[in-house]
Amino acid sequence: MEQSERKGLILVVDDEESIRHTLSQILADEGYEVVTAATGEEGVQRAVETSPDAVFLDVWLPGIDGIEALRLLRERGVFASVVMISGHGSIETAVRATKLGAYDFVEKPLSLERVLLVTANAIRHARLERQNRALRVELLREAEFIGRSAAVERLRSQLAEAVDGRPVLLYGERGTGRRLAARWITLHRNRPHRAFVDLQVSALPRERLIRSLYGAPSGPGSSTGRLAMADEGTLYLENAETLPPAVQASLLAGLREGAFPVPGRRRVVRAEPLLIVSLSEPPEGAVENGHLSGAFLAAFPHVIEIPPLRERRDDFPELIARFLTDLSREYGREPLELTPDALRVLLAYDWPGNVRELQRMLERLVLLSSGPLVRPEDLPAYIAGTERAAVRDDVEITLERFERDWLRRCLAEVDGDLSRAASRLGLPVGDLVARLERLGIRPDGMR
Repeated sequence: MEQSERKGLILVVDDEESIRHTLSQILADEGYEVVTAATGEEGVQRAVETSPDAVFLDVWLPGIDGIEALRLLRERGVFASVVMISGHGSIETAVRATKLGAYDFVEKPLSLERVLLVTANAIRHARLERQNRALRVELLREAEFIGRSAAVERLRSQLAEAVDGRPVLLYGERGTGRRLAARWITLHRNRPHRAFVDLQVSALPRERLIRSLYGAPSGPGSSTGRLAMADEGTLYLENAETLPPAVQASLLAGLREGAFPVPGRRRVVRAEPLLIVSLSEPPEGAVENGHLSGAFLAAFPHVIEIPPLRERRDDFPELIARFLTDLSREYGREPLELTPDALRVLLAYDWPGNVRELQRMLERLVLLSSGPLVRPEDLPAYIAGTERAAVRDDVEITLERFERDWLRRCLAEVDGDLSRAASRLGLPVGDLVARLERLGIRPDGMR
């Protein structure tokens, strides 16, 4: 039976042949595929080989027992729902198994109705868990900072230190990825599945901000506030330099006591969120300008700057390749590829809108370019007209590395044929040869 067609694959691990036979017969009659094992060691091996949807695992087995087998299953990346079988279970055994991730228990003698109910629920649970893991992988991919520049490596190190559950203050120019950093922290802390609740502070007048944060528990239009929604999760406040003083004082009190006084009201909101705020200016400037109090700033042990794109020029090739790949897939078109000359123009631009501006510009190219190569004349005029006469040494190094990798890839795709490579790149053969010689590349040796 094909994997996509089967109702589910069940592994039964029990040293009693009669139990293996009975469970196999019951489950097979219901349309499940069943494999069996008589020992814990054999069961772990079969699970690794077959990737079952659910496992019925006897607690008492010769050799390694069911608890040890369960631990080995988790160590080896088997994430099936595990149902423990016991003839004389104890509270201690149940606690140990539950801590190791057991989904449920069934007792001997086995009940047909109980077995079928637990099986259906266990498989449903396992498939939901697989979907959640796949979603988490995608969320982690979307929340990563792309590149290997010194600025990004420093940022990653600071973010990794900020997953301890204490308040975090992020600051940086608009479009640098402050919200992305807040998501990164949330996904890498010990409560990654809790709510991530965000609020754009600068977009709301005072009363609406208070209502949005603290909610309205009664009366017309009653609502739950963001603080309550973020309990045990993350509350992210963007552009927090516009927070009213009364709200700053309330947040300070709540961080200390777990109860946030509602400004102008005689009530509190009890919640324990991780508080992450972001500023579009350095925190010292926000205090000097009277936007934030020194006491509020002191409540954040983690203060992290998100670097602007102009300080991440080494990351351009990787950033652009990721964005072009993702955008081309999203819009259902052939992938675009940037020429070195086009990259030179992009590196010369200052990118005041940072990564967000780069992404939107590339989206425009994906929608409007005939492709598959993007040349300088394909770029928006406001960017194409900014190329400088000279660029810094680090930019030249980035360009040379990108151009060398690009030409090597093009030559490999045409088996080193210079005429075909030149035609594909839209260059005269002489110009291509000159570029190869300048970069030390020979079509035959690819050095």
